[in-house]
Amino acid sequence: MRYALSLCAVLMAGPVAAQDPTLFYPPDGCTAELTVQSRSCSLSNIYTCEADQPGENWRVEFDVDGPFFISKIDYETQWLESYDLFPTSREVLVQPADDPASLTELLETGTDAYDFVQRGESGPVRVVGYDRLTGEEVVIDGEPLLVTEFTARHETTDGVMLEVTGSEYVSVRHRRFIAGTYKGQGANGAYEIDKTPVDFIYPGEPGFFSKTPLYDCEASLARYVPTAKGYDQ
Repeated sequence: MRYALSLCAVLMAGPVAAQDPTLFYPPDGCTAELTVQSRSCSLSNIYTCEADQPGENWRVEFDVDGPFFISKIDYETQWLESYDLFPTSREVLVQPADDPASLTELLETGTDAYDFVQRGESGPVRVVGYDRLTGEEVVIDGEPLLVTEFTARHETTDGVMLEVTGSEYVSVRHRRFIAGTYKGQGANGAYEIDKTPVDFIYPGEPGFFSKTPLYDCEASLARYVPTAKGYDQ
């Protein structure tokens, strides 16, 4: 019940009397940091909270129907906890991990392997894979980004296995992954999706902490992409 109340606080945050209905407001004690507008009708609002440890931050992802996913990562981009909103479910990182995800190792060596377990209502899921810097650097909307490739395998205790491959971006400035392109096999069959970022929006700029995605919304599959390591932590 505690996490359900926390979830409500996120979705209903902000001073009601002063709210602009087009904007998202983080919970009390939290600071809005960055909005990323991406392809496939995806928008992410990123914020930090005073109650969290240094380097931890939250992301709320929206599609045309509203928020559908919330996640929290740490300084090394470990996925500490996440919430799927349709249907509502929560997953947390089982610590210590056998091989924790480490952005520091990725930036220092060019490759980071990981092996960890996320536990939710439906049981534990083991995630094994790697991120690798390709050596390519790009600038999108003025934001310098490093290009990665990854493979992630997700295993459940009843033998279900899902493998996802793709390419993402790393923002050194924000110490986080930014979504890219993905191929995999989900509940609805094989899929490919392009969630490449288009706009990086900061406080004071038009569209900052908007609730409305702008790109590719006429044919979006954003809500149907599985949420796991490798999907824009």
